[in-house]
Amino acid sequence: MLKFVPVAAIALMSISMSAHAVQKDITVTANVDTSLEILSADGSPLPTTMQMQYLPGQGLQTAQVMTKIFTNDVKKDLQVRLSADPALRNTTNPGAPDVPLAVKFGNANLTTKAETLSAAEIFSGDIKNGSNALPLSVAQKQAGALTEAGSYQGVVSVILTQSAASGG
Repeated sequence: MLKFVPVAAIALMSISMSAHAVQKDITVTANVDTSLEILSADGSPLPTTMQMQYLPGQGLQTAQVMTKIFTNDVKKDLQVRLSADPALRNTTNPGAPDVPLAVKFGNANLTTKAETLSAAEIFSGDIKNGSNALPLSVAQKQAGALTEAGSYQGVVSVILTQSAASGG
């Protein structure tokens, strides 16, 4: 009878140990546009921030990221534009003048007016590989030294749309 007591004790311990469990619920989200996506050239999401280096006497240096466009139809031209004219605002000295920015995507100088990107020029391979790599760059519109020190911040909103009809 003594031989069964240790077995029963071990069984009770394993039951009490298995009662201590943890459950973690993870919400998974996805923003899906079935026609277009812009990613970094390596396939990762575009950065949410880009740091512009300031050189005294010269001004802000251009910030750039290489991108690829992914689409469901490589025959359709694309339209690219800015939602608003971008500028950096001094967050530590709000009275300082804004610093207008110039944005370039591939060879297109972006404004709030749409520029056409020819599908034949940017898509040269398999649809799974996306477009040719295209630089997205942000620069100081008028190069030169800034007059006010501080922490500057601004938003560049690039809007990419797919043309309704296939390009030439």
